[in-house]
Amino acid sequence: MGVPKFYRWISERYPCLSEVVKEHQIPEFDNLYLDMNGIIHQCSHPNDDDVHFRISDDKIFTDIFHYLEVLFRIIKPRKVFFMAVDGVAPRAKMNQQRGRRFRSAKEAEDKIKKAIEKGETLPTEARFDSNCITPGTEFMARLHEHLKYFVNMKISTDKSWQGVTIYFSGHETPGEGEHKIMEFIRSEKAKPDHDPNTRHCLYGLDADLIMLGLTSHEAHFSLLREEVRFGGKKTQRVCAPEETTFHLLHLSLMREYIDYEFSALKEKITFKYDIEKIIDDWILMGFLVGNDFIPHLPHLHINHDALPLLYGTYIAILPELGGYINESGHLNLPRFERYLVKLSDFDREHFSEVFVDLKWFESKVGNKYLNEAAGAAAEEAKNCKEKRKPKGQENSLSWAALDKSEGEGVASRDNFEDETEDDDLFETEFRQYKRTYYMTKMGVDVVSDEFLANQAACYVQAIQWILHYYYHGVQSWSWYYPYHYAPFLSDIRSISTLKIHFELGKPFKPFEQLLAVLPSASKNLLPTCYQHLMTSEDSPIIEYYPPDFKTDLNGKQQEWEAVVLIPFIDETRLLEAMETCNHSLKKEERKRNQHSECLMCWYDRDTEFTYSSPWPEKFPAIERCCTRFYIEEPPGTQKVYLGKTAPPSKVIQLTDKEQSNWTKEIQGISEQYLRRKGIIINETSAVVYAQLLTGRKYQISQNGEVRLEKQWSKQILPFVYQTIVKDIRAFDSRFSNIKTLDDLFPPRTMVFMLGTPYYGCTGEVQDSGDLITEGRIRVVFSIPCEPNLDALIQNQHKYSIKYNPGYVLAGRLGVSGYLVSRFTGSIFIGRGSRRNPHGDHKANVGLNLKFNKKNEEVPGYTKKVGNEWMYSSAAEQLLAEYIERAPELFSYIAKNSQEDVFYEDDIWPGENENGAEKVQEIITWLKGHPVSTLSRSSCDLHILDAAIVEKIEEEVEKCKVLTLRNHDS
Repeated sequence: MGVPKFYRWISERYPCLSEVVKEHQIPEFDNLYLDMNGIIHQCSHPNDDDVHFRISDDKIFTDIFHYLEVLFRIIKPRKVFFMAVDGVAPRAKMNQQRGRRFRSAKEAEDKIKKAIEKGETLPTEARFDSNCITPGTEFMARLHEHLKYFVNMKISTDKSWQGVTIYFSGHETPGEGEHKIMEFIRSEKAKPDHDPNTRHCLYGLDADLIMLGLTSHEAHFSLLREEVRFGGKKTQRVCAPEETTFHLLHLSLMREYIDYEFSALKEKITFKYDIEKIIDDWILMGFLVGNDFIPHLPHLHINHDALPLLYGTYIAILPELGGYINESGHLNLPRFERYLVKLSDFDREHFSEVFVDLKWFESKVGNKYLNEAAGAAAEEAKNCKEKRKPKGQENSLSWAALDKSEGEGVASRDNFEDETEDDDLFETEFRQYKRTYYMTKMGVDVVSDEFLANQAACYVQAIQWILHYYYHGVQSWSWYYPYHYAPFLSDIRSISTLKIHFELGKPFKPFEQLLAVLPSASKNLLPTCYQHLMTSEDSPIIEYYPPDFKTDLNGKQQEWEAVVLIPFIDETRLLEAMETCNHSLKKEERKRNQHSECLMCWYDRDTEFTYSSPWPEKFPAIERCCTRFYIEEPPGTQKVYLGKTAPPSKVIQLTDKEQSNWTKEIQGISEQYLRRKGIIINETSAVVYAQLLTGRKYQISQNGEVRLEKQWSKQILPFVYQTIVKDIRAFDSRFSNIKTLDDLFPPRTMVFMLGTPYYGCTGEVQDSGDLITEGRIRVVFSIPCEPNLDALIQNQHKYSIKYNPGYVLAGRLGVSGYLVSRFTGSIFIGRGSRRNPHGDHKANVGLNLKFNKKNEEVPGYTKKVGNEWMYSSAAEQLLAEYIERAPELFSYIAKNSQEDVFYEDDIWPGENENGAEKVQEIITWLKGHPVSTLSRSSCDLHILDAAIVEKIEEEVEKCKVLTLRNHDS
């Protein structure tokens, strides 16, 4: 759609269309839809110009999660949150995807070469290949699992997500993201209970989202996108959403702008003026400047005022058509042809500018026909005309000239003949100009009438396919526009009786699309068994993967707008080549090479199970998770099951693992019944999973009536179907007399408060006759005095223990910092000597005040700040006492610091010394010291010092002696 030129033109033409998103000034929206691929690209390769840039998968996933959180927080959808990742696209889209991926791979290769030539040192890690953002790659499979994990995590932990139905259509579901979103909107509109005032917000970067949004004809539809700045130097994209300025483009205002743009038609047309039909035709005109499926018409560029030309022509011709051109996604061919005939004047007007230049150049060089081929064609046309002309009959144009002035002399006739010759020359040059275009651009030798008719039919067929795609969905998965260039407007004629037919076909599988759109430079994104098809000279499809290729700006200005001249893929040949390799696919690859459904999730507080993390080292598992249902998608349609109603389904097959699990579970249940209950349950064909009754809970209605609700265990247990007894009637007399709130809470009953603000307070029920009918009772609570800890909080530093680094303690004790560190941890002493050890037994004589591996400390003695250990005065006193008791031990370890284990006889080597006895004395002293009974705590916890706790207890004791006061509730 001429991105970003289409969006720029719209923004400049209709300046009030967009508004900057400001916090607390965002309209309410019911549904938020995300076209995810823009987010994925933005978070994975924000700066393609930087060849040194590298990024890890976990960083990409984390950034995507954060981007989604920010967008959800900005819009705050009330009902639906729909995330759509591009799946396998229609064949018509693949040509554009193929060209874009070939170009990006080539550009990346050229940038790396330039950097190496400059002598730059590149990182050893592989660069991120943006082509991996294609359905079926390992990266997309990992991203899919992480996005499912993220959705479940947010539903389970974020209350703002718990009242919203979440839809996730991943890369495994066929279709482009934005079109899957529109399919969902259309299915919602088709429901009888659809609310026409539903407020939609669609996020995406493509300008054709304006077209898509308008095709819905919804009254309240807005687009959310990042700010686009036009002109100036190209800058790096901002990845962080907090630093991004977002804009809301209101399509309701766009509808008013379009109405105003074509308001002149209200007085000109004889049929009913319908803004919805005008919008449909406006969308059709937007397709004529080119989009992702067809090339733009020759010389029809947005930055060369193509859109005003299209609109002006429409205003001029519509009164003559008797109706609208685009009939809800279906072309009215006779009207469309008349519109194109009127529009084709542009071809001649454009060529007339070229022709004037040719005539001027001819006058300088003295050549009657600058283009020799054009000259030969003109002479041939002139001769044929003279042969066909009857004797005595003059050219009709000559008769017209003579009628105006029969008495004119020979000079005027000569002038007229010159003008007629110029007209003939213009038409001849014009035909040759177009013929040269077709011959050079499309490589044809003869531009015949059949060729031009085929060009016109292909282009009109393309317009019809696009219209149906935007309004109703995919009409054909296999159709595509088979040319790199479009025909001239003046050659699209005789189309009013054209018969347009499409075969629906079926979408490619993910690996088929990968092989169809990826260049050989990205072959590693494919399974190994397919890679040789892109590189081997013996490959039957090697010509589809040229290592070098040309591009053609074709009237455009930016290199990224150029036509990538690579051959179109032949679907039959591609699939035949792949067929010989399919048997080599691994099990995991076969799983990636299939389509799946859209995922629908919502919060269910009664469901609780552990959701495993797809990457345990980076993301924790979810302890509480949501219920999931998959949406069944028959070919060509999409039926959505809302609420908790499961779609109809049937078992197609069981994997070996599923069959094994089923057999094991049935065997376990059968053995339990046989051994514990003496019951043979025979063959089992069905298992019912149920939750056991754990008790009952009173539920109170607004009028004061009381009813009991059953409470169920959170554990789900299996029961074989034939052992279940249904419709058991049970009666419990204990609850039969509780009918009203007054029965449940009679006066003078003692109660406890389990809510705020007086949690845990006792109270007494009072006479509540005047409140019972409102579902309330009157209670007098005893509110104890709360201790005032403000002063203690402000002065807690006075009672806190002071901690010092190890080197400070070492200086005071006269030892090294190494000894302080070793003795406050663990020190092991073995029996005997290093040369002659006695067994493997080792005694720990360390003070055990810190534990690095377990990340634990002993409050009051040690504290870890960052990566550094700190010590209190109590630890200093303990070390001083230790040094005094065992100076030989400290002296020996100071001299042998490189050793991990020390030995008794090496520390106390004399014959009169008993090393084992010394070690036992130290151990006895350590065990008898109060520090040995102190508890350890995690270094990540903030533990209050004992002196502060004592002060808190003192304040609490003061409150206990105060009189309790009553509170009426």
